[in-house]
Parts: sequence; structure tokens; C-alpha cells
Amino acid sequence: MDTPLLSTKLFVPPARPGLVPRPRLMERMESALSSPFTLVSAPAGFGKTTVLTQWVASKPSRPVSWVQLDEGDNDPVRFWDYFIGALRKLRPSTGQMASAMLHAPQAYSIESVLAALINDIGEINDDFAIVLDDYHAIKAEPINNSVTFLLDHCPPKMHLMVATRVDPAIPLAHFRGKGAMVEVGADDLRFTAEEAADFLRSQDLELREEDLSALNAKAEGWVVGLKMATMAMRGRKDVSQFLTSFTGSQRYIMDYLMEEVLKQQPQDVHDFLLNTSVLGKLTGPLCDFLTGQKNGRNMLARLEQANLFLVPLDDSRLWYRYHHLFAELLRHQLEASPGASPAGLHQRASQWYEDNGLLDDAINHALAAGDWERSVRLLRGESEKRKNRGEIKTVMNWFEALPKDVLRSDPRLYSQYCGALVFAGQLDTADDALAYLDQKAGRDPALQGEVASLRAAMAGRRGDVARLVEEAEKALSLLPLDSYEARGRASSELGMVRYYAGLLDEGADLLVQACEAAKQSGNAWTAANALGWAGRAYWMKGNLSRAAELARQAIELAGESPAAASPM
Repeated sequence: MDTPLLSTKLFVPPARPGLVPRPRLMERMESALSSPFTLVSAPAGFGKTTVLTQWVASKPSRPVSWVQLDEGDNDPVRFWDYFIGALRKLRPSTGQMASAMLHAPQAYSIESVLAALINDIGEINDDFAIVLDDYHAIKAEPINNSVTFLLDHCPPKMHLMVATRVDPAIPLAHFRGKGAMVEVGADDLRFTAEEAADFLRSQDLELREEDLSALNAKAEGWVVGLKMATMAMRGRKDVSQFLTSFTGSQRYIMDYLMEEVLKQQPQDVHDFLLNTSVLGKLTGPLCDFLTGQKNGRNMLARLEQANLFLVPLDDSRLWYRYHHLFAELLRHQLEASPGASPAGLHQRASQWYEDNGLLDDAINHALAAGDWERSVRLLRGESEKRKNRGEIKTVMNWFEALPKDVLRSDPRLYSQYCGALVFAGQLDTADDALAYLDQKAGRDPALQGEVASLRAAMAGRRGDVARLVEEAEKALSLLPLDSYEARGRASSELGMVRYYAGLLDEGADLLVQACEAAKQSGNAWTAANALGWAGRAYWMKGNLSRAAELARQAIELAGESPAAASPM
């Protein structure tokens, strides 16, 4: 099952014109091709992404793929979806089997998925690099473990490059000991005095030698600090006095410089920057919707031309993002601005994303706004689809972002939350949640049936066959015919019990019912799996033509994941 990917996350950022040549760094980066793993690790604003894009641009013929990571990629399914998507930019057939396995619920370990992927990558003939930018966004231990597995079995032609603000939670000492990694740190990325001078000249800013030394000493070669300082100094006559005005930590310097830079902007630019700072991605129509203006596309072009920390996300210059540190500082300024309404801006962003079918962003902005009514409505329509695609971590993060009383206020949504807990294997937590839902069900037979269906699934996980049969039969007696997800779950669980008990006719009928219900709920994998088992039941009965017909239908339903149709 293919998952829609945002192409902007797979865009290789171009090197900006006028960058200061850094041959010593380019030579260091070039040595990365002798190693399977390159770690570019430094605090915010040290130019990690810039150096990588500069290196990519130094040899345009070099095959490179890119993944721009964010907090939403802590879901292992989503993380590897984007990784495979990046590989397909180089070789479209790469990862087909791994992708299919990835979306097979509970069927394959991540090591099995990666084994299939590694075998595919091994067929790529030319050296290539894949960059994981902003890896500090990844906190999930399963992802760090799986990246470690990939590096331990890295195909010879692949070179993984990780850019991060903090060292990742993978065993770096292990790779250092094997001589299997190249490291580029903050000290490597700092501007030397000569590079700082070159940078200032590229900004049409000439300083006296003593002022230049003072500036570089204060900024300690910190690239973004130098850039902000040049913006704040432009047009000043009292440069020496200005340079004595800021001291202290990088954060203090940036707060000061940010204030100075914003003061120099025309009011329309100032307001645009603050109002759009809540966005992780910017495009003209979205900015117009937020600001109430009609100049979003022109304003973005204007900011890019002015080098105001805007990063393009596609070749057409339709989507951008702010430099992360710049965005953080803008949001800080927005929070401190009298009369500002970050929550209102998040609400408008959520509305635009929903209207344009980008529901991940719609949900995330609704949650950021604290708009619980909107969040509940969006989640009610999206959580089951995402769970059925295997994105259980994403779904759980959404649910956990809701206050408990808000989540419990909507019994149908709370039922979906209970289902996600069961799917994730959090059975003890699911027991408590279902006990509460059972109380809320009262005399609502449909909700009682959903509780019974989930308890049947839990009993199956625990190997309690008697409880499974009791709860599944109860569920099917209570659930209305249009409760497709719950009926499919109960029919499938009960059908498998009947199958293993040798009651092949009853088992096959229930499994066919499970397939039909699962199709109606949009769960193609479960539908294919149920039909595959039904076909096996007919095969064991000797009805080979019916078995073959069901097997054919199951494979069609399974699409790119034929294993879903094959009872193992």
C-alpha cells in the first residue's frame, strides 16, 4: 500500500549563489565517500545544511538523495517510507518489497524489512549518498536501532550522511572503532578569520581589520551569528560601537541581533515574518490565507532575494521554509508581541491545510492551536486510516496530544484510541481504557459491540480462545451492519478460531464476511488476509476452483503486498 509522501521533504536544496568557498571543508566532505557513515553534528546555525548543499553542488553529477526530517517522522513506518522514497529518486524500483512489508500490519520485523531493502540497494551500481537532514528531530528508539542495523549492514555503494544538532542515539563509538565513519563538528564548521572576511565582502560589507577581528571573536565563527550581524550592521556608521553592544551566549547574541534585524524591516515585512512564523512550510496561497493579504508569493520571493533565512523546498520555488533557528526566534517574538494570536494563526493554517487535503498538517496545527473541537473532528476521520496504514506511532502521538477529558468526551473517538492501544500492543493500558468505554457505552449497542470487538482482539493477542469467542460473538450480535471496522475485526478473529477448530465452512463464511467489512472500512491488507485464509479453508475442503478464485481476489486486494493474501 503506497503512502503519499510530501515531495518537498525529498527535495535536495540548491547551494545558494555567492557562498564563501570552503575548500578545506569540501575536502573533508569528499572523504565521506570512503566511509559508509558521515556525521555532521553541530548546534543550530553552524551551517550544516549549507555545507552539505555546497558539497552536493561541487559535483552535480554525483547521485544524492535527501530527506528533510521533522518531528512527525518519529513513526518508524513514516521514517522508512521517506527513506525509500528518497532512494526511488535515484532508482525507481528500489524498495518495492520493503515498502510492501512495511505496511503489512504486525507481519514483519523491521530487520526483515531492512534486509529486503539492503538487498535492493546492493543492486545499485554507482556510489551514491543519502542525506538525513535535521536528524535531531528523531527521538524514537526503534528508529535509531534500525538505522544502526542499516549501517552495520551497509551496502558498499551507499553512503549515509546525517546532519544533526546533537549526536544521535546510535552507537557512535562502535562505528568510530570500526573506522566506519567520518565526523564533521562545530569546530570544522566555524568560519576562520579569512572565511569570515570573505563572507563579509560577499555581503558588500567592508570592516576595519580590528572590527573584523572583534566580530569574529564574538561570533566564534558561528555562521548564522555572522550573517545576522551583517544584516544588523548594514547602513550603520557606528560599527565599532555596535560591536561592543552584544556579548554573552549565542542565544543572547541571537535575541539581540534578531531585534536589530526586525527593526530594519518595513512594517509589512515585519508583520509577514511574525504571522507566518507558525508554519513549518510556506507557500503563497497559505501565507495569503494566514495574513489576509494577497501578496504571499511576491513576499516570499522578496524575502528570498533579501536573504532573510528562507530555504526553498522545490525547484519551482512554490514552497519554502524558514531557517529553523530563524523560525524559532520569530515565534519567540510573536509570543511576546502585544495582541498577537498564535493560536488563531494555527487555526487558520489548519483550515487551509484541511481545505487542500493535507490532513497531517491540518491535525498538527489544530492541536497546536488547542482547538480541541476541530482536532477531535479531524482525528475521528483520519486515525483509523493511518492505523490501517501501519502509522501507529503517529496516531498515538495525536491521541496523546489531546487532554484526557477531551479524548474521553467523544466515545467514538475514544473507541478509536482503544483500538490504537490494542494495535500497538499496549494491552494493560487498553484494559483500563476499555473499562471506561464500557461504562460510557450504557445502553448503546453499537458502542458495546465495539468494546466487545476490541476485547476479542485482545483475547487473541493473549491466547485466550474462550474469551475471544465469547467477545467476538457478542460483538457480531450487537454491531450494526455499517460498523465495518469492528465487524471486520470480530469476524476475522472468530473465523480464524473456527478454521483452526476444523469448522471450515463456518470459518470460511466468517472470513469472507471479514473481508467484505474490511474492504468497506478501507483496510485492504486485512481484507486480503481474511480472503487468503478463506481460500485456504476451501482448499482444505477440496473445493479447488473456489480456493483459486478467492486466492486471485486476495492477491488483487493485496496489491503490492501479496504476502497479505498468503496465510502463513
